[in-house]
Amino acid sequence: MNRHDFRCISVPVSPPGCIQKKEKIVSMEKQMEMAQLLARFKLQVKRALGESVDLESLTRNPAYARQRLSEIEEAADDEDLLVMVLRLRDCLLPVEPVPVVVETPVVPPVVEPPVKQETRSYLMGARSW
Repeated sequence: MNRHDFRCISVPVSPPGCIQKKEKIVSMEKQMEMAQLLARFKLQVKRALGESVDLESLTRNPAYARQRLSEIEEAADDEDLLVMVLRLRDCLLPVEPVPVVVETPVVPPVVEPPVKQETRSYLMGARSW
């Protein structure tokens, strides 16, 4: 065995505050990405369809978002606009899980046959005569 068989590896440990900062940065990046997507969407709807979209209602009111995105999807002829509609629908209107109904077969209760009490047979015993 030589001295190079065992090596110590030092792993840098980041302080707890650093992890929170990274999460905040990721969150801020997602917010910026969403804001850019909404801005592009509003401008593209204005150019392609000549209609206006209320971004505040789109982000805060699911009924309005569902209605408006559906209308724009039907009226759109541009592929990029349709892709934006799909991306916004995924971000703003999460898919509601479909309740899974599992049918369990009804098992009839098991009926055990009645237990016969053992009777004594005296045919071959002392009382058989």
